Amino acid sequence: MKIRIACLALLLASAAAAARGQIRAGTVEINPYAGYLFGGNFGDAVIEFTNNRVGVDDDPIYGGRLGFNVSSLFELEFEYGYDKTGLVLDNDTSFVPPVGFGDLTIQYFMGYATFNFGYGRLVPYFTIGGGAANLKPEIPDIETVSDTRFTAGIGGGIKYFFDPHFGLRIDGRAYSTYLGDTTVLCGPYYYCPESNWLTNFSANGGLIIAF
Repeated sequence: MKIRIACLALLLASAAAAARGQIRAGTVEINPYAGYLFGGNFGDAVIEFTNNRVGVDDDPIYGGRLGFNVSSLFELEFEYGYDKTGLVLDNDTSFVPPVGFGDLTIQYFMGYATFNFGYGRLVPYFTIGGGAANLKPEIPDIETVSDTRFTAGIGGGIKYFFDPHFGLRIDGRAYSTYLGDTTVLCGPYYYCPESNWLTNFSANGGLIIAF
C-alpha cells in the first residue's frame, strides 16, 4: 500500500510540474500558422476624378514564427507572413460593392517582444513589434514594381500546451504599414502633410513545437 501511495504521489507531482512548466527559459518555439487577413485601404490615395480609394481585399494568410523564451514570461519572436490578395476600388459615397482591378502580394518580415501571462498549459499573451512589408502589385497592362515599407505590429492570443513540447496557438494581430505622406487641404489658404498607413488585421491559428 505504501508503495502504491508513493507511486501515485510521484505521478501527481510529475503532472503538476508539467502543468506549471510548459514555457521554460532558454527554449525555442516554432509556430507554423494559417488564417485570414482582413484588408484595409491605402489611406488618402484617392483615384483622380472619382470617389474611389484603393483598397485591399480579404484573403487567407499563412506563415511561421520562430521564438526564443528569454524567461517563462518574456519571448523574442520573428515572423514571416505571406498573403496573395487583390486590389479593389472602394467607393466612399455609395453602397456599390468594391471592384477588383489587380493583385497584391504582401510579405511580412517582423520582429516582436511577446509577454506571456503565465506558464501553465493555458497561456494568454500580448505582443508588439516592428519590421517591414514587401508590397508587390500586379495590374494588367500596367508596369508595376514592388516596394518595401516599415510596418508596426501589435496583437495577442492564447497558447495551449498538451505537454512541454507541443501545443496550439490562436492569434490575432494588426499590421500597419507606412505608405508615405500626402499633402491635404487643411485650411482656407494652406496645406498640411498627412501620413498614410495600410492597416490589416489577421486572425490565425497553428501548432507550437517547443524544444
